[in-house]
Amino acid sequence: MAADGYLIIRTYTSAAQLPVAGATVSVTEQGENGARLIATRITDRSGRTTPIKITTPDRSESLTPGQPLPFKDVNITIDKAAFGRVLIENAQLFAGIITEQNVEMLPLGEHPDAFNMTELIDITPQAL
Repeated sequence: MAADGYLIIRTYTSAAQLPVAGATVSVTEQGENGARLIATRITDRSGRTTPIKITTPDRSESLTPGQPLPFKDVNITIDKAAFGRVLIENAQLFAGIITEQNVEMLPLGEHPDAFNMTELIDITPQAL
């Protein structure tokens, strides 16, 4: 039986954590036939997306050894003009939990030679 988890992305820049409004956030899952788009959102003036509802495994399916992992893996891509792209792989979402993923965006002015820079963040699985 499936359940739902929720994902909120919060984008910011600098050590002062200034919000990055207008960033495009795409959430995908890996399937047998490649990536499948789950949702696309634009960050608001506080740098946040609205909650994205994602189907996850039910917690009860992971209570005994040998059962599937109790989370859903998704990939998140964040794009904004004048900032480097950020790709987060294997973000984990759990049933009944709101996951807030904080993402620091780096202005391209700080890396003038990297006009098409992508920062890759790979999250390792939970040791459950």
